[in-house]
Amino acid sequence: MPFAEGHYIENIGDETVWFLEIFKSDRYNDVSLEQWMALTPKELVGSNLNMNPDILQTLHKKETPVVSNKE
Repeated sequence: MPFAEGHYIENIGDETVWFLEIFKSDRYNDVSLEQWMALTPKELVGSNLNMNPDILQTLHKKETPVVSNKE
């Protein structure tokens, strides 16, 4: 992927996919789409993505991981 280019991984098959991503940097940062949308003015997100204002109210301003780091 080009530097700083947004992207995602999607498994479109029926089998488990194991994915290994290697970074050139010694630190990792990610951007939560939900968090980004929650921190962007609601009028801007709603008008550009044609989203219901009620849905925009439910977005979290703090990143909520899909998988917990706790075992």
